[in-house]
Amino acid sequence: MTAHASKRFLTSVAGLWVALVIPAAGCVGRSSRPEDATTASFDELHRLVGKQITIHGKFSLRGKFGPFVLLSNAQMVYLVPKGSFAWGKTYSEMEGKLVAATGILNLFHSPDSKSVNPAMARATDYFYFEAETAQLQPMSH
Repeated sequence: MTAHASKRFLTSVAGLWVALVIPAAGCVGRSSRPEDATTASFDELHRLVGKQITIHGKFSLRGKFGPFVLLSNAQMVYLVPKGSFAWGKTYSEMEGKLVAATGILNLFHSPDSKSVNPAMARATDYFYFEAETAQLQPMSH
């Protein structure tokens, strides 16, 4: 093989590598659609912590730990602000209505009951989305 032909071959191989590897690398860790967890049980939700999910349920601003979405199986996913977040008129208009919520599922794990004064009430574990990054949209019936 001549030096010129060898150089063309290497250039072609490099171009092919770039065409195949770089687009595939851009897709790593990205899914096209969040998993629908509307009917997920408590145990199933545990397995989804850290993943982007979508849920459908009834929205309320009146939760024990803040606003939440109540799923049809009585599971709740709260919307917890990490900074200063205003629950404005848009949210109050969704009170009691069906919504679709999408976000990264998190779990608040209450401190171990053995390390807490037994005479005091202990918060329960709960699932939540960060309010600032969650997407909440009203649904039509």
